[in-house]
Amino acid sequence: MYGRISSMKIKVRPVGVIRKYFTEHELETADGLTSEQLICDLKIPGKLKMVSIVNGKGIPLKEKLKDGDKVILVTLLSGG
Repeated sequence: MYGRISSMKIKVRPVGVIRKYFTEHELETADGLTSEQLICDLKIPGKLKMVSIVNGKGIPLKEKLKDGDKVILVTLLSGG
């Protein structure tokens, strides 16, 4: 018997310079995805420093997302 791969739906919105890599959209993905994996899947360059805001709260990039989460990915800026 084959196991069923469970999936979840999340909404993702870019803020900052990452808007050139993707637009706000809903996406169906495998259960247990993290913001870190999402950034990789969206092909956002690793050199960009990011913060993940999920359902209005900042979370570590390695924390697992849940079905129905609203994810905002924000690019951090630096300079002087």
